[in-house]
Amino acid sequence: MSNVSVKVEIASGSYTLKVKSEDEINVKRAVELINQKISEFEVNYGIKDKKDVLAMVTLQLVSQLEKQKNQAEHELSTLKLVLEDVEEMLTQHKDNINQTGE
Repeated sequence: MSNVSVKVEIASGSYTLKVKSEDEINVKRAVELINQKISEFEVNYGIKDKKDVLAMVTLQLVSQLEKQKNQAEHELSTLKLVLEDVEEMLTQHKDNINQTGE
């Protein structure tokens, strides 16, 4: 788990980051996504001010992240309920087997 130095460019600004080597590919993908969204906002909405574009990109990406987080939490909650039901059925089955064997 060594750290590596990664140079990235976002919205015409260059930044050097130190990240764990296993996170490098995720950082590069994030930079690609951010720059893609910046281009989309500049083209589709005619926004030229980098600060405004970055604010809109941030809002959109964080909104998407929150939506995915909420969906994941809901799915996890559902899975927990299913597992509880399975555990209950297994307990009942075990009890039935024990009663049959007596």
